[in-house]
Amino acid sequence: MKRPALGLTLLEAMIALAIVALLASLAVPSFGSAAERARLRMAAETLAADLGEARFEAARRGQPLHLDVHAGADWCWAIATDSGCGCGSERGCQLKTERAADHRGIRLLDAAPARLEADGEAQAQPRPAVFESSRGERLQVSLSPLGRARICAPAGVVSGYAAC
Repeated sequence: MKRPALGLTLLEAMIALAIVALLASLAVPSFGSAAERARLRMAAETLAADLGEARFEAARRGQPLHLDVHAGADWCWAIATDSGCGCGSERGCQLKTERAADHRGIRLLDAAPARLEADGEAQAQPRPAVFESSRGERLQVSLSPLGRARICAPAGVVSGYAAC
């Protein structure tokens, strides 16, 4: 009695490999999009978390803290003890800094400085910070008069965030 051949022929292996390569090439763009969306979320959530920590720290210290922020291609922000303590270079008055280099491909389109008072409230409600990915998706971080940060999607297209 003849036993059936085990394994694959070279032709069958090549066809299977071609199908796997085709499926992988279709999946790569969606992985790039997901990675960029994750970087956009990380930038917005990092700013919101830094504002929350600054609000708590201002109350703990009993003195106001400041958000110094610069929008543009080489954006940055700093939580600092003094007003005007820029985020462009390391300084002693900075408690926390964040830079564009930490969030590759994400732009900060607009933002304004803020002051968090010792009672946890914001001195004035500044313009929201608007982050944008290279694919055009945007997230906005706003600060309430009570000093609470909120993230929303201006166009309502970033899943997981309410529309602004």
